[in-house]
Amino acid sequence: MDSAVSTILQNALRAESRSFLQYVSDAFPWTNPDELTVLSKLQTLIQEEQEATQTLAQLLAQRRQPLPYLGSYPMSFTTMNFVSLDHLLPILVKEERRALADRERDLRSVMDAEAQTALRGIVDMKQRHLQTLQEMVAAHPQSSFTVHSSA
Repeated sequence: MDSAVSTILQNALRAESRSFLQYVSDAFPWTNPDELTVLSKLQTLIQEEQEATQTLAQLLAQRRQPLPYLGSYPMSFTTMNFVSLDHLLPILVKEERRALADRERDLRSVMDAEAQTALRGIVDMKQRHLQTLQEMVAAHPQSSFTVHSSA
């Protein structure tokens, strides 16, 4: 694995490990009893994303490439603690769409077969997640109390 591919994978690992979806796993969105199914689906997406980042980390380790310092979550995420699920869902769609575009760009930049396979898995997962999140937004409209954010 050359250094350019290693850098792309390290950056992807860092970004996916510090994604908004991962942040939400510790943000404790407000839910009512009717929203527990939606919250459970969201937790499944979070777990799948964690597994995908582990696959990237394993590939880097197998190729004897250093794992990146993950750092902290972006500061803009810190305003998203203890907010309602209907507030979070549209932001999750926006962030997932952005992250999908980033991983698609990474995939186009890599010629290494194993790296392509790992990135293709993430792109496919993100496409499924984006579809699921969009369906969740459609089924769970925002209330009049939802405050729109630029996160």
